[in-house]
Amino acid sequence: MLTASWKIAPALMCGNAVLYKPSPFAPITSVVLAQILQAAGLPDGVLSVLQGEGETGQAICEHGGINKVTFTGSTATGSKILASCSLLDRIKPVTLELGGKSAMIICEDADIDVAVTGALMANFFAQGEVCSNASKVLVHVSRYDEFRQKVVKQTKNLAIGDPLLKETKIGATISREHLNKVKTYISEAVQQGAKLLCGGDEVKVKGLENGYYLSPAILDSINEQMKIYKEEVFGAAMLIIPFQNNEDAIRMANDTLYGLAAGVFTRNLHLAYSLASKLHAGNIYVNTFNITNAMIPFGGMKQSGFGRENGIAALEAFSQLKSVFVNASEKLDNPFL
Repeated sequence: MLTASWKIAPALMCGNAVLYKPSPFAPITSVVLAQILQAAGLPDGVLSVLQGEGETGQAICEHGGINKVTFTGSTATGSKILASCSLLDRIKPVTLELGGKSAMIICEDADIDVAVTGALMANFFAQGEVCSNASKVLVHVSRYDEFRQKVVKQTKNLAIGDPLLKETKIGATISREHLNKVKTYISEAVQQGAKLLCGGDEVKVKGLENGYYLSPAILDSINEQMKIYKEEVFGAAMLIIPFQNNEDAIRMANDTLYGLAAGVFTRNLHLAYSLASKLHAGNIYVNTFNITNAMIPFGGMKQSGFGRENGIAALEAFSQLKSVFVNASEKLDNPFL
């Protein structure tokens, strides 16, 4: 519903009618949102929800009555949408909020308890199925053992179960297929030499035995050639990696095709701003992670897409600029005389 709201609200504010296609894995929330808006007085036909698979999305991109397309999802699908909207007979503006392989840097002077909380926020919201997640947690070598001990302890204590219960911290993965994909990333990393510190196991929840529950995983002994280091897992799998100096941390954080988010944990704000300026990401978090504000633009660079949602940038994305030149005098000088 959050993703839908980020798109629907500014589009309506700018006077557009909206056709929204939700993910086939989450078809209900956008319908509920549409019902809420209808109850609030939105006229019929201004917002329509269209269910479907990929061919439905392609039809939307190709339809001549659609003047703007905005998409949140994988980079692979985003590239197809961009191609469909870039043909000679239908070039139309596109906003793409795509995948990520983000990192957070825990500096030598960081408050480790704050950093542990930040790492949990950066990895385990929505079972790790968040595009901005910082699955690469880079920790200064002098603080590595302390951080590892504390983050593993807290992760093991996260309650897994029914998300409607207040005590639950980890819910179900979206599907069996995706759960198996996350498990494969973890098992392949272990086969290649990574050490699994906790998690990565299927969990059966009483009363919800058909749910796809996976205990949140933490791995170390990571090398930069592993798939889990390079690719977006989109699951609850945190990698903790030591670094020697800030230059090394910046190199590893930027060593990705993506550029959606990054984090810095330090008590020194001058250092935080310096590192932020060197990170190739559209959203930088300092001593926090995965927070949002409707007034602050959100979006990425590189393979994480382009365009911004939220804030003034979102209003600009759903508007067309028009320049009108007016000669208010009673004559027009002839440049040809």
